[in-house]
Amino acid sequence: MAWGGLGVAHGSDGRLLLLEAPLALFPGETVEAEVRWKARHGEGRITRWLKADARRVPAACPVASTCGGCELWEAGDHGPDLKRQMAADLFHRQLGAVDWTWHPAPPEARRHRIQLHWDGAALGYHRRNSHALVAVSACPAAAEPLSAALPRLKDAMEGRALPARPQRWELATGTPAGEVRATDEKGRTWRLEPDGWTRDEAPVTHRLPTTTLQHGPGAFFQVSPAWAAQAFGGLLEGWDLRGATLYDLYGGVGFFSALLGRRFQHRILVESGEDAVTWARRNLEALGLAADCQVADADAWVPEGLGAAEDLILLDPPRAGLTPGLCERLQTAGARTLVLVGCDGAAFCRDLKRLAPAWRLEALAALDLFPLTHHVECVALLRR
Repeated sequence: MAWGGLGVAHGSDGRLLLLEAPLALFPGETVEAEVRWKARHGEGRITRWLKADARRVPAACPVASTCGGCELWEAGDHGPDLKRQMAADLFHRQLGAVDWTWHPAPPEARRHRIQLHWDGAALGYHRRNSHALVAVSACPAAAEPLSAALPRLKDAMEGRALPARPQRWELATGTPAGEVRATDEKGRTWRLEPDGWTRDEAPVTHRLPTTTLQHGPGAFFQVSPAWAAQAFGGLLEGWDLRGATLYDLYGGVGFFSALLGRRFQHRILVESGEDAVTWARRNLEALGLAADCQVADADAWVPEGLGAAEDLILLDPPRAGLTPGLCERLQTAGARTLVLVGCDGAAFCRDLKRLAPAWRLEALAALDLFPLTHHVECVALLRR
């Protein structure tokens, strides 16, 4: 298994062959695939299984073979181990022989936020490797209230109780899962009531194991919030992070500042989204955590020599990772501890190598925050 959910094989001439499939792959399976050979390797899409692994189980989703949302249906209880193999392949190829820990998702972890597409007649997800629509009336990867709300969202658009033009919608629920909100591309939000959808701009509330956070409807937040708080919270506590000032960069609505709580005397949160910063201020104030929350691009905000010895720099950048310029400025930081978070493993490993001249990798973890997909969250603890 290779990073990205790919199966690794070799052609008769020894060239590397990377295979993708609509469903989980197990090492050792024999498959038929359409292959496109390039100069040094081949890429292919599996069309059928000739010899399937005995551990394969029927998918619990009726559109598993076509929907682009999940790739690990049919892996059953072995899905987490396949993801562990993918992460192991990535770290070995990119970082060499490093120690790391694997944190699999609990079976009950489900998505509290899903994005759907409405084409004027059908509601669903994009087909894998396509913008064609796969209609869905339920989603077993989503929290039950979201899945149950799908037919009512479709009915409301067909009956023009909600905007009927083709567009993307987001369904979200708080923690624990319950009340459902639907947000359209213009940022307008409706709450699902027993008698239909009602306009509503109230925040989405997440009551997590050690903290409570709120954000505006349609805003970015952890996909599986309770599990994310448990996984990150346990990891950061085990690393015993504490000190003077926490620099929470790309800080969103204050998730990491809240998790680290009173382990730091001061907090400076930097986030480019003005609405997110507004909620970060409210969240941290409600928790009694004094913080300087600033609206700024963290990449441009970080100066040379950031922080002092007892400070922590925590970075949770977008999927593309850190820019080369930011990595260079972090070489001069005065802080002696840095935590890097990344949802794209390849970009994450690239950034670790860029930081390596000044920062030593002390601990590394992969968290399965995106069940049923090949995606994982990578977290690294670095010291000067």
